[in-house]
Amino acid sequence: MDAIRYMDAARELNLLHLGKSAGVVYWKPAGLKLYENLRAFIRRHHEARGYQEVRTPSLVQLEVFERSGHLAKYRDYMFAANQAAEQAWDLSGYGLRPMSCPGHIEVYESERRSHRELPLRLFEFGEVFRNEAAGALQVLFRQRQFCQDDSHVFVKRQQIGQEVQAYLEMARKVYAELGFDQVEVSISLRPELRFGADELWDEAEQALRDACSQAGLPFDEEAGGGAFYGPKIEMGVRDKLNRRWQLGVIQLDYVLPERFGLEYVEESDARSRPVMLHHAVLGSLERMVGILLEVHGVHLPEFLHPVPAVVVPVSGKSLAYAQQVAQRLRDKGQKVEVDESDDKLGAKLRRCKLKGVPNVWVVGEKEAQAFADGASMQATLSSAGENRLLEL
Repeated sequence: MDAIRYMDAARELNLLHLGKSAGVVYWKPAGLKLYENLRAFIRRHHEARGYQEVRTPSLVQLEVFERSGHLAKYRDYMFAANQAAEQAWDLSGYGLRPMSCPGHIEVYESERRSHRELPLRLFEFGEVFRNEAAGALQVLFRQRQFCQDDSHVFVKRQQIGQEVQAYLEMARKVYAELGFDQVEVSISLRPELRFGADELWDEAEQALRDACSQAGLPFDEEAGGGAFYGPKIEMGVRDKLNRRWQLGVIQLDYVLPERFGLEYVEESDARSRPVMLHHAVLGSLERMVGILLEVHGVHLPEFLHPVPAVVVPVSGKSLAYAQQVAQRLRDKGQKVEVDESDDKLGAKLRRCKLKGVPNVWVVGEKEAQAFADGASMQATLSSAGENRLLEL
C-alpha cells in the first residue's frame, strides 16, 4: 500500500485530523460529509433488501461476552473498566464492545419471535473498540475505535442458502458502484479451537460452498481460518492496478443461538432454534475511506465526494448571481458550494481540479445581467472534461 497517496488525498480534501490519542481520528467537516455519504450509501442498500436498522450500546456488561465466548478470544484487546489484567475479571463490570453480535442477540431475545418474522435482518452502524498494539496502528486502516456496517440475520436452517446468496449479490453490487469489478471469494473453514459439534460444522461449511456455487462465484478454501463459532466467506476486490483489498465477510453461526437459547415459534407452536448469519459488506468504514482514497485519490465517485459541485463566479460582480444559482441547484436536490474567494477565475478552477470536484458551474456578469433582464437562469457546467451551457 502506498500510504502517501491516501494521506495526500485526505490532506488535499481537508478530511481529518490526527490528535494526541493514538488509534482514533477526528473528522473535519469535509471528512464527515464523505463519511456520512458512505453511511447513507450502504444504508440504502440494506434498506432496499428489508434490513431493519437498530442501535445497541457500546458499553456492555462483561458477562455477556463471557456467555458468547468472545471474552476468551478478545480479553487482551478489550477496554474494560476497573479490571486488573493479572486477575480474573469481575464479570459484573463493564467494557467497551469489540463487536456487536451480543447486542443484536439481545434485540432478538427482547420479543417472542414467530417463524413468520424469519429471516429477521438487523443492521447497525456499530462503533467497536479494540486495544490494538501501538505498533500495529495505521491511520484509517487499523484503529482502536472504528465503525462497521454490521448485520445479523436470524434464519431458519432451510433459509440459509437464499440469505447467503442475497448477501453475495448485495456485496457485488456495492463493490461495482464503488469502482471494483473483480471480486474474489474465499471460504474459511473450522479452526482448531471452536465451539459446536463437527456435524454442524460439516453442514455449515457445505452450505457456504453451495451458496457460492449457486451464485456463480468461484472460490478457494482456507483451512482453519473460520471464526470460533462458524465458517465464513470473505470477499476481496481488485482495483485497476490489480491490487487486492479485503472487504466483506459473512459468517454462518449455529453456536451463539445455542449458547443464548434463542428460539422462534413454528406454525405448529413448537419451538425451534434459529441460525445466525453475521456479515459486513464494507467492514470498517474508516478503512473503507482509506481504500477509496488510495484507489481513487481525490477523484471519488460523485455520490461520495464531500464537494460534488461548486459554483464559481468569474468575479465578485457575479457572486450574488452565483449564490442564486447554487440555491436553484439545492432546490433540485443537489449538494453544492459557492467559491466566495477573491481569487482570480484560473486559481478557483485549479483549486476545484486539485480537489477532484466532479461538477464545476461557472457564472459571469453576462449570465447575471441576462437573468436580471428576465432571461432564464444559465451557467456553464464543467463536468467529465466537457463544458456545457445549461439552463436551470
